[in-house]
Amino acid sequence: MLRKIKLYGELANFVGHKEFEVKVKTLSHAVSFLINNFAGIEEYMNPKYYQVKVGNYDIDKNEIDYPVGKEDIHFIPVISGAGRGLGKVLLGAALIAGAFMLP
Repeated sequence: MLRKIKLYGELANFVGHKEFEVKVKTLSHAVSFLINNFAGIEEYMNPKYYQVKVGNYDIDKNEIDYPVGKEDIHFIPVISGAGRGLGKVLLGAALIAGAFMLP
């Protein structure tokens, strides 16, 4: 089943698109989709922080391989120093590492 991947802010500007509809089962599949389709995105995302949501639920690093169900996946860049009050925040490097650990 197709899921929407929504990108925000500078990440959407880097990629050149705000939304995709792709067949993914987990967040790590979504990150893998981005890595395999956009040159340089690994280096771009690696040092930055993101709030990642599946629907309205904030994802942490332990949930990268959980099924996303029918919900949209949101990658929201976090401005440096804005960590309080945002919920769970992930380093881009953790997202990328999770994408390479696909079974």
